[in-house]
Amino acid sequence: MKKLVLISVLAGLGVTCALSQVVERRMEGNLPPGENVVGKVTAINGNSLTVAPLTGGNPVTVKVGDNTRIIKERQPAKLGDIKVDETVFARGQRNGDSMDAAMLSVVNPEMIQRLQQGGPAGQQFNPQDLGKKFIAGEVKAINETKLTIARPDSQSQDIEVDENTSFKKGNESITLADIKVGDFVRGTGELKNGIFVPKELVVGRPRMMTFGPGGGPSDQKKPDSDKPAPPKN
Repeated sequence: MKKLVLISVLAGLGVTCALSQVVERRMEGNLPPGENVVGKVTAINGNSLTVAPLTGGNPVTVKVGDNTRIIKERQPAKLGDIKVDETVFARGQRNGDSMDAAMLSVVNPEMIQRLQQGGPAGQQFNPQDLGKKFIAGEVKAINETKLTIARPDSQSQDIEVDENTSFKKGNESITLADIKVGDFVRGTGELKNGIFVPKELVVGRPRMMTFGPGGGPSDQKKPDSDKPAPPKN
């Protein structure tokens, strides 16, 4: 059972990262500041949606305001066009389990299926590599350069950063001192003397992880025809 849960979480992590890449390319990197939430709409109440994140964790209340840009089928849309059980990509300022959305987009089911199958822009995670080649989970304790991480498979693991570890939150570089107990962190790295040492540690649920066809970083842009249509006057 734990293995199935882990696979589900990692699949959600991969889809979320890949979907963030697709959205970034279509917007040519011109995304509003904040964090991403990708998940299924479980309820709609007034001007807010309840979203169950693909990466697991508590449901997120996504609040929609007058300035929220809503997109469905690459066309400007309204909150009323979004239905329960649809998958959405939301970006905005997040505070715990609440988000003030600057952007809200309905995700095409076929795209989700392609990403889950490892199609273009998909990123694959091998559950056996958790804690060896990458780390993800909630920070439970910080002791100088060592962090205790509660992983998605219910295991606790101590990791250690070094002088080569970089830190990011959103699009900004931060330092180890900016990381707090309770933060969700993730990043790739390797084992050194039996301890996982991350090359990069990113604070927050998955958002901007861009990979090209060969698996390396890419700033390739999609053709103009693949961008969202401009708002109608």
